[in-house]
Amino acid sequence: MMRCAEAARARGASLRGTAGRSARFLLLEVPGPWGPSALKGGQLGADVTAHLRKAADDLGLSVLLIRRPGRRPAAADGGGESRAWAVAETAAGIERVRWGSWREPADLLGLDIAAAIPDSASASGPQRVALVCTNGKRDQCCAVRGRPVAAALAAGTGWDTWECSHLGGHRFAATMLLLPTGDMFGWLDAESALDVTRRFDAGQLAVAHHRGRSGQPVPVQAALHAAAVSLGELRRHAIRVSSARRVLTGPGDGNGNADHGNADHGNSDHGNSDHWEVDVIHQAGPGAATTYRVQLAGRRLAPAFLSCADDAPKTETDYEVISFAPLGSFPALSVSCSVSRR
Repeated sequence: MMRCAEAARARGASLRGTAGRSARFLLLEVPGPWGPSALKGGQLGADVTAHLRKAADDLGLSVLLIRRPGRRPAAADGGGESRAWAVAETAAGIERVRWGSWREPADLLGLDIAAAIPDSASASGPQRVALVCTNGKRDQCCAVRGRPVAAALAAGTGWDTWECSHLGGHRFAATMLLLPTGDMFGWLDAESALDVTRRFDAGQLAVAHHRGRSGQPVPVQAALHAAAVSLGELRRHAIRVSSARRVLTGPGDGNGNADHGNADHGNSDHGNSDHWEVDVIHQAGPGAATTYRVQLAGRRLAPAFLSCADDAPKTETDYEVISFAPLGSFPALSVSCSVSRR
């Protein structure tokens, strides 16, 4: 069988709208071998792992293990060596990373993960962080494709580069997360990864590799991608979302009221109520702002193996663009609910 990344390309899988849901990340330097995910390897001990898992659930953050490219010390549980930790916030208007250090896993029990990240966080450590998934215990594509990418970035850019545990979307390996913006990229090799970061530093997005911005709802990610492609706009801050809402298109009571069903994006059948209107503002230049409406529909794709480790095919939802036009050029559909940031 083809590995998951190769199979995804063969079936024409789309990168758009596939970034994660977390807007906050906890990074822990653990150089040794990892388990299938950050909190499923036993590297931090049962008590610390339980503490971090609860904190992650309560705060909606993602825990990632990190290590420098090429470094594989035998010990994985500390032993007095100073190691880094970081908390990254990707929310618009914050976008910064707070750094610190730990020596023993028990030190992490006193870490205030929920604390606000101060404006002075830049003094505590790097603010341009590149994380490349190389978590082979979770998916072989990430290890095989990710390690050369991490090595190339570490050697060829000014980004603070780390290998990291599971980012999600192994079928898009090699995958990369840039902090503190939360932008995610996929299907990278060494050459394209260098190009992505250089363009990013120049204020542009490499749209062909851009999965979306972590922390934004999936339909919003898909709408921003559609707007960038439709307008040929590569500047990172030229398009922003002004509103996003789910709309009713399915059977109702004759008054425009349909059964809302499951309001979580990605869980409704195409043709029923998994339709969205996302309004975006394009700032083409000083004083030249135009609002566009993107209408999207969620489409359940045929089951497929989404990871090399899957033992059965899984389904996913892709958001197709129904229309893209300046606001006011077509009537709005009935609104069912607003999108909240997740």
